[in-house]
Formats: sequence, C-alpha cells, structure tokens
Amino acid sequence: MNAACALIAALPPPTRRRLAGGRHDAAAEDAALAARFAGDLVALLNCLRADELRGLCAARRLGDGGDAGALRARLWRWGAEAEAGSAALLGSGLQPIPETLGARLVHVAAARGVAPPAPAWPRPIPPARAAPPPGDEPADVDELLAAADRALGVRLAARGRDKGAWGRAAAALLGVVERGADEPDWRGEVELKTVPIARDRAGRWRVTEDPAIGMEGASPLAKLARVLWLCRAPVDDGATLVSWYLLDWDADVARWVRRDLHTRPKGPRGTDARGWYLHKRFFVDAGLYATLNGPPRSHA
Repeated sequence: MNAACALIAALPPPTRRRLAGGRHDAAAEDAALAARFAGDLVALLNCLRADELRGLCAARRLGDGGDAGALRARLWRWGAEAEAGSAALLGSGLQPIPETLGARLVHVAAARGVAPPAPAWPRPIPPARAAPPPGDEPADVDELLAAADRALGVRLAARGRDKGAWGRAAAALLGVVERGADEPDWRGEVELKTVPIARDRAGRWRVTEDPAIGMEGASPLAKLARVLWLCRAPVDDGATLVSWYLLDWDADVARWVRRDLHTRPKGPRGTDARGWYLHKRFFVDAGLYATLNGPPRSHA
C-alpha cells in the first residue's frame, strides 16, 4: 500500500485539481499527483489545508481535533503504519519520524557540524551575561569557538531599522570585523552569519527568516565554504545569541546550498538592489535544528 496514493484518492475533486495544478483531465491529474507525491507522504500532508486534513482524519476515525500540525502528524503515523503493516519500523531508517515545526512536518537531519553542549532540549536561552572585554582577533578556530561561547547570553540592544546591526554586534563580540566582501570574515577562512530563531507554539526552535548572504554582485559560494552560524533569538527589546553551529562544506552541503540560494530585493523599501539569501529549509537538512531541539526522534 502507498499511503500518499490512498489519501490522494480520498481527496475531493477541487483539492485534487488544486494539487495537480488545475488540470481538468482525470488521467493527467492522476499522473501529476502520483509523480509529485507517491514517494513523499510528508510533502502531501504539508500541501493540504486544515479542513482537508480534518476530513481525512475524520474518515479514518483518527480524531479531527487539534491544529493542522497535529492533524498532519496523526495522518503521517496512520500512513507509516499502513505501509509497514505495524508500528515496529517507526523511528528506523525505513520509517524516520518527522518532527512538527510550526504546523508543518519536516524530517530533521542529525547534526553534521560542531555546536556547544546543551543543558536541555530544546536548548534554553542562556542567562544574561556581560559582554566580554574587547580582545584581539582569535588566532585559530578553537579560539574563535571559545569567543563564541563567551558571547552566548550577551544581550544585544535594539537594532532599529538597520538589519545588519545585530550581525556586526555579534561579530564584534567574537573579536572579528565583518569584511563584507567575497572573502570570509575570519582570516578568509570562516564566514560569520547570524540566523534568526524563535520558539514555536510547542516551545521548539525554528528559523524565522532566510538569512542574507551578500549582495547580488558578490560570490555567495565563496562565503559558504565554512560558516559559523550564530543563532540569534529575540529577548525583551533586543536579542541574544542562543547557540552556534560550525558547518563545513561537503557534497551534501553544496547540493543544499545550490538548491536554496536565491535572490530578492535587499535594502530600503523601493530599492533596486538585490541580495543573495539562503532559504531557511537549508537548516533542517544541514543539522542546525538538531543542535537546537535535540537529535532526530527515534520513537513515536
């Protein structure tokens, strides 16, 4: 049994037509939906609206209460058990369990970079601490990460309209001056980037915006070979650094970067300037979420 195909067959015609891109020929519609979703139950469930999810749950007597995220999780479990014949494989490599982030299901990858130890999951906001005194630029990567540790919990003042202010303040805490050119910030080896995070309704961390990488005329790939991602969360009227994640380039990271890099206007309203941004889904695949919320689930 293919759970996605079973759910597609139970959808009302307007929903099927919407998912198939407005096709009115039944055979073309079936082919389009099978090609898009037959191997990806999570993608199908994420595309369905709350009332559509509720109808599928009610028809399978799974209970139709809760928000869209709860309905998706319920239908995923039904589908996974139906395909496997039992719950025995849930949490295995054959049936990895997706996490609910916001109202969407995602398969969170294990951490593949370096991050500081966490006292609990999800990672708590560090206690407030004073900014370390200014020092020399770190001499090696170990000193750079030690400086990042000392910056965790330092409160950053409200930034106003300057979206780059918190990034410059975070870099200054590490003793690094952002260069803004194609060359990575620290000694031409490690790029420093802040990534905004916030808690969802369940208290889990999620990335809230696509971080800016550089202006359109720059070479974004040159900056992303080795990145120290500084996770920034709002507190009071300002922000603080919650954690960091040092990620090195490899074949998988290269594939995700090329998939998720995109351009859009960068600057004040009405600007003609454009910049490179990295889609926030990159951080699910690249392991950042596992360093904030804990390792991928191994049980239901």
